[in-house]
Amino acid sequence: MKIGIFIEPPKNKFNYLSKWKKIIKKKLGNQKYLSHPIHATIAVFDINKKINKDFYKSLKNEMSLYSRFRVNITKPSIFYNDILTGGDTFFFGIKRSRKLVSFQKKILIHFKKINKEIKKNNFFKNKKYQSNYKKFGFPFVGKDWIPHFTIASIRTTLSIKSEIYKNFLLEKDFKKELDVKYFSIWEIDKDKHKKIYKFKLK
Repeated sequence: MKIGIFIEPPKNKFNYLSKWKKIIKKKLGNQKYLSHPIHATIAVFDINKKINKDFYKSLKNEMSLYSRFRVNITKPSIFYNDILTGGDTFFFGIKRSRKLVSFQKKILIHFKKINKEIKKNNFFKNKKYQSNYKKFGFPFVGKDWIPHFTIASIRTTLSIKSEIYKNFLLEKDFKKELDVKYFSIWEIDKDKHKKIYKFKLK
């Protein structure tokens, strides 16, 4: 089982994200990540066993003193030949900031308390990713992390019209700012996501 820590956008102001999921589904059929809830990943951990509720309670207590903050949505982009999927991953970027990196680091440090329960069976050719993974159980940390809202990861074996790529990259009608007022914890089983906690920030 995996545990994901996510930032979720309010649907009414960020419906352009679901709009692009629908466009890709209609044009290209089912693709990886299309069925996933819209979110920005702070971290994902592969866990050996179910985590005790007290662990999450202590996380809630720690983060309840953490102030809300704002992030800027940059532009639509694509991870070509994504190292996690092998496909081309469509996403809207989030500008990395000190506050956002600090927020991620605080959560990563909390999860180090259960380090022995976090699986670390993957291998990353990128030395920085591998070092982060061995230390935290997640490869994308701090300056090695590109925060973003994922739309879908498209199989490169498909015969795709360049028009879809072009139109996505030219998208300009999107919300430029997000006030981060809470974060959520999810249990992940393959493509199934179950929200188990939602924690407000101060």
